Amino acid sequence: MAETGPETISSSVPGDSSGPRRAHTYSRLTTAIAVLAFATAGYTLVRLDSMRDKLDTANAAVAAANVDRDLLRAELKSQASRERQAHRDLNRRLDTLNDAPQQLQELASSVEELRGRAEGPERAWSRAEALFLLELAQRRLTLDRDVETAVVALESADLRLAALRDTSFAAVRQEIAKELQALRAVQRPDTTGILSRLSSAEERAAEAPVKGILVTERNAYDRSQLPDGMFARARAIIGQTFSNLIVMRKVDDLSGRVITAEEAVLRRQHLQLLLFAARNAVARHDEQAYRTALAGARRSLGDFFDLSKPSAQALLTEVQALEPVNIDPALPDVTDSINALRRMMPSRRGPE
Repeated sequence: MAETGPETISSSVPGDSSGPRRAHTYSRLTTAIAVLAFATAGYTLVRLDSMRDKLDTANAAVAAANVDRDLLRAELKSQASRERQAHRDLNRRLDTLNDAPQQLQELASSVEELRGRAEGPERAWSRAEALFLLELAQRRLTLDRDVETAVVALESADLRLAALRDTSFAAVRQEIAKELQALRAVQRPDTTGILSRLSSAEERAAEAPVKGILVTERNAYDRSQLPDGMFARARAIIGQTFSNLIVMRKVDDLSGRVITAEEAVLRRQHLQLLLFAARNAVARHDEQAYRTALAGARRSLGDFFDLSKPSAQALLTEVQALEPVNIDPALPDVTDSINALRRMMPSRRGPE
């Protein structure tokens, strides 16, 4: 019995050492969990920084797009304002031209009234009136190329001189007759008709057939038309797929080029811009710009449009018919009559 005591004590010693080892195992597990938590938090912060950078980039792109949009909008407004101003200026000039015959009639009425009141200075007034009308004809012809108003002014000046019944003005009236004959011989273009024809051609150019093979989207097959059965449906789908991949067309060398829908639209718009430039040249009486624009339209039709189609051929025929029209004919000189009448005017310091 005395020997069993120490064995019991010694056997209890190893049992008591399991407590510290278990505590050591718990400490390493806690450390691992903490390291994993820190790693997860770091990865989360990195991801948040990356997302923040992407958001900043996207915001910068949106801001740049807004700036470009504002600049484009401002440019469009400026262009619209310039066009409205040009339209107002053109209308103002047209109104001035329309009022010229009425102004001449009012002037004639005023002269007749003054002639009835003052018989004494009739000759001086008639000469001054005739000189004013001759100068008016010269200004209208030089500045506005208004042949109609110039003819009316010259005829009115001749009537004023004829009413004086003075043979000393025969030389002046002879110069007026020459100038009237030269003005009436001017081949004045039908500006209204030319503008109408160019406007119509510009509208037809938007639908003109473009030369080449237009790239179209692949035709999608209708699944409702597929036959029943797995193999039959697969065979039908494969057949339609290969038919969309390979398309056989008979083309020649000139029209065999493949073009996209955007390219076709650009060619039509380019043709419309050339016709629009020709219309502007007619309004400005710019012969060189008119011929240059129509020559460019003719070359564009021949190079990029299918002239085998009646619509394109008709458009080319119209452009070729308008191209040789002279929209700015040479105008005669009407200053000889003015100089002749000025030489007959008495000195301002001398007696009448």
